Amino acid sequence: MLDGRAEPGHPIFGAAQPQNPQMTDWPDTFTFAGFDIDEAACEVRLRYALGRDMPFTERIVFDSPLPPMGSLLRPAFEAAVETLWLAAGVSYYKTCVPPRIEIEGASLSDDQRRFFQTLYVDGLGEFGVRNGVDVAARVDFLDARCRAGAPRLATSPPLPRRSAVLVGGGKDSLVSVEALRAGGEPMALFAVNPKKPIIDCAAASGLPFVKVSRYLDPLLFTLNDKGALNGHVPITAIVSFVAVAAAFVEGFDTVVLSNERSADQGNVFVGGREVNHQYSKTTQAERDIASQIAAHIHSGLNYFSFLRPLSEAHIAALMARATRYDDAFTSCNRSFQINPKTPPKRWCGDCPKCRFSFLMLAENMGRARIECVFEKNMLGDETQLEGFEELTGLSGHKPWECVGELAESSAALLRLAGMDEWKDAAIVRALAPRIHALMPDPAAVWRELMTPAREHRLPARYEDMLRDYL
Repeated sequence: MLDGRAEPGHPIFGAAQPQNPQMTDWPDTFTFAGFDIDEAACEVRLRYALGRDMPFTERIVFDSPLPPMGSLLRPAFEAAVETLWLAAGVSYYKTCVPPRIEIEGASLSDDQRRFFQTLYVDGLGEFGVRNGVDVAARVDFLDARCRAGAPRLATSPPLPRRSAVLVGGGKDSLVSVEALRAGGEPMALFAVNPKKPIIDCAAASGLPFVKVSRYLDPLLFTLNDKGALNGHVPITAIVSFVAVAAAFVEGFDTVVLSNERSADQGNVFVGGREVNHQYSKTTQAERDIASQIAAHIHSGLNYFSFLRPLSEAHIAALMARATRYDDAFTSCNRSFQINPKTPPKRWCGDCPKCRFSFLMLAENMGRARIECVFEKNMLGDETQLEGFEELTGLSGHKPWECVGELAESSAALLRLAGMDEWKDAAIVRALAPRIHALMPDPAAVWRELMTPAREHRLPARYEDMLRDYL
């Protein structure tokens, strides 16, 4: 199972229509009801509705004045908000996955219809598997009713040379920050609804920090409590379009992500279709989003992942160079819960993200430093065995988390087995012999992991910066 492919017997979807004893009258129509721009409040309001009786309004609040009516940037800003409105609707659509979609106040081209069809179907892939819903059979942007007329086309007002680096408080985006800093790139860190780890990392960077607040409609949480469907959405795409809109508010010509090449490896195959927890972080999603920006928002706004050529193992080695973030960064999703019952720890020490991050960083940070960062030795904890088996492909499928390739985890563990400070750790002793039987030449695997891939979308000046940093 080191290639990440699921066995054919994985459960297929359940009923086509969600069924829940607490919610029996599911609307069959989801409406994109429009959006409003409020210059005085520096916010936009995104409106949706389930059926006739369940309206939603999501608020996006910026920290700076919005482009005024009549300004050169206003058309691009409105186009960005329209695209964000269509993308962010997935958070409300997923409550019951209605088979009919209506779009009020917007005209879509065929390529826009295909883009949102793919974004919703593949972006809700994990959601569909976990909820037993055949999302592909229900999402229908291709025949959605919308306003007649020509779709918005991209404009190209001048933007200042400055990069917005999307930061999530983890190692990947911080490696991008440090590489761009070394290359002398003018930039600011960017986040939506930043939690403490992101705020702490921004402070540790010493760089400008731009934030935007996103307020989901409270009705969404009420419906979830009543039994509405819930689950993973393509959040990276949503945050990306918030950043694109912010480019015309804060002044950026580039939106930089930090998605690595292993994001392209899916979790399972279901009904002949690959399901990937990280879909909106994949190379294909990046390419599709960039195409939408160029065609319908701004033809000169760059959008790409700076770390796409690199493996997680390579990124971890680069992260170990930067000590300034040791007391701030985390890749643990539990630190970013929307409504936590108790204050979260920076690293929970018992989830796939914590296990994978520890495994990747252990070699380059060394035992003393990494135990200080995580406040424990995860490789010495026998209760973590099943979780590490999943990471290395020895059991189950790749976890539903943003973790690296199965072969990557396996090769990293075998490298630790050859190091005096790690070879006797409980997890290493238990798994190394089993992995070695499946990976007879881990050195060759590691060489490939540490060789940057040629496929990426980095503009030339950014490719040069990354090459210099490596």
